[in-house]
Amino acid sequence: MSPAHGIPPVSEPRSPGPTDAPEDHRAHLRGSGVLDASALLTMLFQEPGATAVADVIAEGAAVSTVNLSEVAVVLVRHERDAESILRAVTGQVAVEPFTTEDALAAAALWVPTRATGLSLGDRACLALAQRLGVPAVTADREWATVNVGITIQLVRPTRTQPW
Repeated sequence: MSPAHGIPPVSEPRSPGPTDAPEDHRAHLRGSGVLDASALLTMLFQEPGATAVADVIAEGAAVSTVNLSEVAVVLVRHERDAESILRAVTGQVAVEPFTTEDALAAAALWVPTRATGLSLGDRACLALAQRLGVPAVTADREWATVNVGITIQLVRPTRTQPW
């Protein structure tokens, strides 16, 4: 189990719990950044940068439902119990819906980010970070060149994503 935050690595099952943080606790969880799928996977797979992600979660973090779905796909692809793992995650990270406002913001981000090849999931993370007024937290180095008025926090300086 991740010692700092109680979110188990992908190989460790966890008992059922709430699917989302209680509403009164969610405001705190949104405070330090919005996690991209790559950042959350870095922590779940205990890769370099996992401690930085754990620190963001400890300070309060959010994740878009789009990015949560991306994480679930990777967990399923690696034959992990996505439901149990995500239940643990959502107990400590605010899960934010992908709203119409976010959809329009993600679409508007396509032009300035297309040269870097950012996906819809990447732009969903950026749109949520923009809406909440917090940094977008990622393990994807390609984001370092993105300049769209949203602070980008890279948690891993090297390219090592086995998933």
